[in-house]
Amino acid sequence: MSANLEAKKVVVEEKDVGVDEQVNVTNTSKYPEYYGGMYVNNGKNVILLCEDNSNNRKEICKILGITESKTEFKTAKFSYNYLTDLQDEIGKAMSNKELPFVTSSSLRDDTNNIVITVKSNDSNDIEKVKKLDKKGGALEIIYSESSQDTEDLAFFE
Repeated sequence: MSANLEAKKVVVEEKDVGVDEQVNVTNTSKYPEYYGGMYVNNGKNVILLCEDNSNNRKEICKILGITESKTEFKTAKFSYNYLTDLQDEIGKAMSNKELPFVTSSSLRDDTNNIVITVKSNDSNDIEKVKKLDKKGGALEIIYSESSQDTEDLAFFE
């Protein structure tokens, strides 16, 4: 039995139906350079944009599979691509034991930076890490030495 099927063109209008949205996880290895990351705050998607304009808002929502009306937009200094590349570089340097004083490194979408914890406050060590950040300002370096009675946290800019 064969059925006669016709393709119909359906126009979809963006409506807020009152349901929390889940971001589509894509296999995209690189995002547009204007995209700075994303996080959820009080059930609402927050997207960071290096270049915040109407076209970029529409395009990134389409890529992520979410609606603009349920999304908050904030300005970012660094692209997500830059931060992930920098995080990868730091991870490789840690694996190669080039940064033995670094105890952890994590990309933070909500602050649009990378937080690095170090067990050395030696200026030469800190400079080794800072040199990886070609643009400058993407790293928040935290000193933490739990085995000594020294200052628990010190921030380096």
